[in-house]
Amino acid sequence: MTRTSMVFSLLGPLLLIDPAVGSPPLEPLAVPEITVVPTLGTNHQFDLDYTVAHVEALLDVIRPDAIVLDDFTDWLRNGCVVSATAPEYHLALRYAQRHNLPVWGTRDRPPASAYADVVRAVTQVNGQTPESVERNYRARLETETARIAREFSFAPEPVTLAFLLQAGFAKWAAVQTPAQREAIAAGGRQAAETLLSIIAANPQPKRWAVLMPWGRALATGEALRRQPAVRYRSISSFLRAADRALPDHMDASNLAWILSGTLDEWYGMWAPQVFPTGRLAGLLRQLQRLAPTDPTTRFLHARWLMQNRDYAAAEPLLVSLVNDSTDARLPFPINGKWVRPPWSAVRLKAMLNLAFVRDLRGSRDSALALYREVLAKGTELDAEARAAGWVYDDIRSVIESYTQSPYTGLPTEAFRHYRLSAAVPPCDPANAH
Repeated sequence: MTRTSMVFSLLGPLLLIDPAVGSPPLEPLAVPEITVVPTLGTNHQFDLDYTVAHVEALLDVIRPDAIVLDDFTDWLRNGCVVSATAPEYHLALRYAQRHNLPVWGTRDRPPASAYADVVRAVTQVNGQTPESVERNYRARLETETARIAREFSFAPEPVTLAFLLQAGFAKWAAVQTPAQREAIAAGGRQAAETLLSIIAANPQPKRWAVLMPWGRALATGEALRRQPAVRYRSISSFLRAADRALPDHMDASNLAWILSGTLDEWYGMWAPQVFPTGRLAGLLRQLQRLAPTDPTTRFLHARWLMQNRDYAAAEPLLVSLVNDSTDARLPFPINGKWVRPPWSAVRLKAMLNLAFVRDLRGSRDSALALYREVLAKGTELDAEARAAGWVYDDIRSVIESYTQSPYTGLPTEAFRHYRLSAAVPPCDPANAH
């Protein structure tokens, strides 16, 4: 669970998608067909066998003409999500936009009090002393990194969606209390009723794809099986086709997104050994074959070298990126919640990482000059983090801390990143908090 999701836990014209080349034509349906896709939220960044590319391949073979996310319709229609920690929601929204698909949320809009509740929770987090931050986050980081290693990075078999449906989800559900299981089942029944009402009010789309967190997805699917007004089609029936489609979705953009989730995020600061170095190296080589000179590829190569403590090799890569005058951007949605820092500008990210390398190699004056150049960007530093959801990391305060004490590369660097901020993004339809 990320810190931003912990904050949220405190809060009580329609067109058919064009068939893929070589695909058989879709048969007309007498009743709407609905498939619920169980997703992993931020765990998609750790599960290299069920990534954003796998989710995209599933959508491609489901071939929906409408998408529903477990989010808020008003926000989705404005092009952003409230649940900004979930990479699969950013992907699904992008997919809907690219294919001219209508998109709904399972709820219309957040409660009027939601933003005020978020602000109170953020204030509570930021009110901690540095000592309590290290004490509290040390325990959480140790627990979470051990879980990531056990459940994903070094699991005894690939944690594919097929495996999760067969055994993995049941194992995770086994640790839930009876009260938790009943709450999930009740939530699934309510979600099924909501979906049926959306479908009844919008008869034109005939193939619906619904993305939900895995527990709620399974409960919702179970409730939908008994409904005569729709044909419920299990996600299992799409797995073989999705496996065949996957290579087309392991493109440079998605590979960069997958790699950023392990090379450029929070848990890697605490315990880089939690990630499977060999597999990441293989994915990086795959990206280098597809886009060898792309600035994103070069930046992720530098991050891989830094994660493996080869700072001397990383430095010239970062220098070349800083000296590059082009406005290269990371080719995937920046959700601002687990990519650290939440910037798409490759040059800016390279500048900060070059400052880290200079600190680590004893060139403090050079590092300070780079930190100050980054800070001079002003509001640009958190503009993308503010673009979705309400909560984001106070990145500016983190960078200011580097001007006061050098970057060390030690696990305790993770504790600099505890402060949060709250703001209403421009895409909030209410935009009046």
